[in-house]
Amino acid sequence: MNLFAPITSTSTPSAGLDQGGSSSAASPSAASPSAASPSAASPSSAAAAASSRPLLPRLGGLALLAAPLLLLGGVLTSPPQQGSGTAAYIESLAADVPLSLLSANLLHYGWVAFALGALATIALVAGRRGRVWVSIAAVVVAFGSIQMSGLLLSDWFLAGAGNVLSIDDAVAMDTAAKETSALVWVISAQACALLGILALSLGLARARVLSWWVAPLAALPFVIMALNLGAIGAVIGFAAFAPILLTGVALVRGGRSAAA
Repeated sequence: MNLFAPITSTSTPSAGLDQGGSSSAASPSAASPSAASPSAASPSSAAAAASSRPLLPRLGGLALLAAPLLLLGGVLTSPPQQGSGTAAYIESLAADVPLSLLSANLLHYGWVAFALGALATIALVAGRRGRVWVSIAAVVVAFGSIQMSGLLLSDWFLAGAGNVLSIDDAVAMDTAAKETSALVWVISAQACALLGILALSLGLARARVLSWWVAPLAALPFVIMALNLGAIGAVIGFAAFAPILLTGVALVRGGRSAAA
């Protein structure tokens, strides 16, 4: 029950006989003209229907729409890296600290938005078809996204280390920090977030929220962005987020799949 929905009266005129033996419903004056007019009831019905839509799933839809945009911004503002490897990465961060931190912030909040939006997708499944699949995948994506957002903190440290330490010492610090359990963190974050997004999109297709032709595109964004194709690759990767963007639109509009 929506506690914030307006309460409307559902009482009907009495159809029984009065003491005089005549039906009270037979009197023309007993019926209210305003109650008999369909046009008078339609605005209030529309307002009640709009207010009955839950707010949190719609906010989750906005988060899903924002997540790809934030990630796109983070990729486009990532400082250019000369060469491959940890040393080149640290040097790129240290060369332009403000730009590096802008990129890290955009990527961080992009993953935060993914975590919030993923959980909201469960509200799109009306019936049993795909409900378990979507629920599990949504939790996996949220878990992976939280971990991915936390990994971005290393960019702050590496940008600083590249300016106060020698490059060899900065690389040694990064290597030592990413041993043992940190490696488990990195691998589980990437697996849960990247593979989870694909699983969630396929689950939404199973629940008839998305088309089976669109859902597999969720496997492409991060693959395309990892190819370092520059701005063109980032834009193409953003377009491959179509399943996520369509899901966000469905949440904002308050849509649900057909019950099954």
